[in-house]
Amino acid sequence: MANVSIDQFDDRVAVGLGEVLWSWQRCDDCRVDKGCRSPTCPSHVSRVKRYLQFYEALVLDYHDELPVEGYPFKTHGDIWKAISLLTSRPELTRVEFAELILACSLAPVDHKLLMDATALIVKIVCMIDCSNLHYSPGRLEEGNSRPLWKDHVPFNKYLQDLFAPQNHPVWSSQYGQNEVLYARKAQLKATKLRKHLNLTFRPTHDIRDHLRLDVRRNELQIFHYASFLKENLRAKKNSSHLGLLPRQLLLEVLDSTQRILFPLSDAKSRRLLGSLVSDSDYSFDPDIEKFELSAVCNPGEEVISYIYLADQLEELFQESQTPQPRTWLEKQMERRSGARYMMLATLIGVAFAVLLGVLALILSAVQTWIAYQAWKHPV
Repeated sequence: MANVSIDQFDDRVAVGLGEVLWSWQRCDDCRVDKGCRSPTCPSHVSRVKRYLQFYEALVLDYHDELPVEGYPFKTHGDIWKAISLLTSRPELTRVEFAELILACSLAPVDHKLLMDATALIVKIVCMIDCSNLHYSPGRLEEGNSRPLWKDHVPFNKYLQDLFAPQNHPVWSSQYGQNEVLYARKAQLKATKLRKHLNLTFRPTHDIRDHLRLDVRRNELQIFHYASFLKENLRAKKNSSHLGLLPRQLLLEVLDSTQRILFPLSDAKSRRLLGSLVSDSDYSFDPDIEKFELSAVCNPGEEVISYIYLADQLEELFQESQTPQPRTWLEKQMERRSGARYMMLATLIGVAFAVLLGVLALILSAVQTWIAYQAWKHPV
């Protein structure tokens, strides 16, 4: 199964990937490579179907860009070896990681191909695009200049810089559902954001972009791979599986989606989420509709305080209260909602007064014309 070429994919590859990423335990069928058919198997692939589609598409895109020879990954087993290297030694710099990948290759590999290989592994393991902006057309088009993984920076240091803890007086509160926090969460339902801000919700496969608000496009990006989040959380319940992404970050991403944006106890939110899952252009991971926090949380994690997403949530809340101007008319006014609405009311009043004046002038002209005709042509 490890010798399967990277341009091929089946359930055996899926099980092998899960074993490397999340320490899956195989059932008897998995062990003899018959394919996993048992719904009770700990490595049942249907749990992460959407993530596996992402992995397959990612690897195929990588394969399509490769030259005829001189590339580091020829089989899925080659990729899994690199994954094990990075997860077991997160202190590696990018150059050191590339050199270890090269050492496993049987032929010389171009520097750019090595950098592409390191970026591929990071995308698979962490769902982060760490490639150079020049090599990432999607990020270049969106103007997303997030920090890249530099050559001599350890990977764990790169992650620490990406996900620096925050301390917000409301969102990071340790007191759970206090009144202020509860009120703010209620304002951030996706149904309200769509109604008041006319926001559209765009799925992203880069976990850094979760809750990223693009005012120019009037979009809110949502990391929707709930199956990836849940599987990592399940694996991290076992202390022997350390992983790379902070457990708290995974909890915050899942909680902010299923309890704040789309609270599954709210019928309107469920309908909106269902429409996003079934959307043919930007479909969300169907697993996002399954509320399973109790199955992936440890005791004491039922109430989430936000230390990684506090700033994003606060920015979104402030936007909901004082929207930035979007139309040309709004951009000519004050940015604060109260001042903008006051000026808008003033402009409407002035326009109405001008209209009344014009109508009065027309009426006066008509009356003058009638009086002139009566004087000129007396009966």
